Amino acid sequence: MNIFNRIIMIIAMLCLIVFSIIAIVNIFISMFDWSTIADRVINYSKNMSPYILAAIIFLVLVIALIILIFEFYRRKIKHANIFTDQSGKTMVTLKTAAMQIRESLNNIQGMIDPKVKVIPKHDGIIINIFSKLITGISIVDKTKEIRETASNFASKNLGFKVLQTNYTATGFITKKVKEVKVIKEEELKEIK
Repeated sequence: MNIFNRIIMIIAMLCLIVFSIIAIVNIFISMFDWSTIADRVINYSKNMSPYILAAIIFLVLVIALIILIFEFYRRKIKHANIFTDQSGKTMVTLKTAAMQIRESLNNIQGMIDPKVKVIPKHDGIIINIFSKLITGISIVDKTKEIRETASNFASKNLGFKVLQTNYTATGFITKKVKEVKVIKEEELKEIK
């Protein structure tokens, strides 16, 4: 439960406690009659404009829906735990870890434009890799090389416990396109 919901629940519980105390005291003292209070509320709503009454009820509905949405909404974890000891924790943001793993994959021949997503779990991480491959290479051998490279880099260099490494080939490109891409990147570097 997030802080907004806790505040609303505390206010609601305080109102319920005050109402209960007043109801208990009213049983023994008979300060007022419940039917007269109900009549006052109903008569007040009859005298009120239907548009204002509808607006108030709509506002209550919107607040209830916002509370319900916030109750089920969970923020995404943006960091993963590398090491924990008595003095504290060592953590790395998921974006940084994904960029580092992606850089390690750029050296693999036959792989074009890798995208890496790191998913933190309680006892380690899961690495999901997406890229295009050059046609004519052994897909089984290449995907095994990609998964092993990413897993080894994440465990040895970044200190993660890698639970699983998944690879998805998003397409296949001929070698000529790869060569043209390399030439264009070199031209862009020279311009800068």
